[in-house]
Amino acid sequence: MLISFSGLDGAGKSTLIAWLKSLLEEQNRRVTVLHMNEDVGIYAYARALRDRLLYAAKERLPVAVPAGGNTGDIAEKPGVPASSPRRLGSLFNGLRNGILWNKPFRRCIYVIDLVVFLFYRLYLERIRKRILIMDRYFYDTLVDVSTGQKSRWVRLLSLITPTPSLAVFLDISPEESFARKGEYTVEYLRRRCAGYHTVFAWVRSALVLPNQDLHATMRTLENAVLERRVTA
Repeated sequence: MLISFSGLDGAGKSTLIAWLKSLLEEQNRRVTVLHMNEDVGIYAYARALRDRLLYAAKERLPVAVPAGGNTGDIAEKPGVPASSPRRLGSLFNGLRNGILWNKPFRRCIYVIDLVVFLFYRLYLERIRKRILIMDRYFYDTLVDVSTGQKSRWVRLLSLITPTPSLAVFLDISPEESFARKGEYTVEYLRRRCAGYHTVFAWVRSALVLPNQDLHATMRTLENAVLERRVTA
């Protein structure tokens, strides 16, 4: 069983995913949670490589000698200059932004990420017999690569995207998202909100939840998951 959560920042995805995971585990169901941007696909792997290289570079930085040492104030570890972590960080941030904001490129790697994800599903759902919960999904990526206008490419990509057993769209207003997170402008969030409504109109298993009352949202979500499990 695959359950995905999508929506603007601050919509409550992390809170509901943590609650649902605990609920299912109390029912003796094994659950795996993956984050679309951190665990699946080329962008996630580039991010993991960046973190590993930055960690290795920091490990090779100069370290202080304990008080009373007779070799000076600093002992040098062999390897990279002190500025290397910053340089690596800048390099990978440039790569990240190039991937994140280059919409044609992201459409190309979308198909590759789909193939990678199919292996995740095969292993976790079929072999490990786990319920897979996705924190963000390919629908969020479709919103990312959308130009805000009708696009044949976005529609085509949506058609080849595996439909989850339950695709949850937490629908909050751009103003609410800005108030909770404040990371992006309201105008940008309005464009993303419109993109979500366009994409989720194509998703037959979509459950649109206006997350105003957390307890009411939890009850609706629990009933929807139970219904999908019964009919699966």
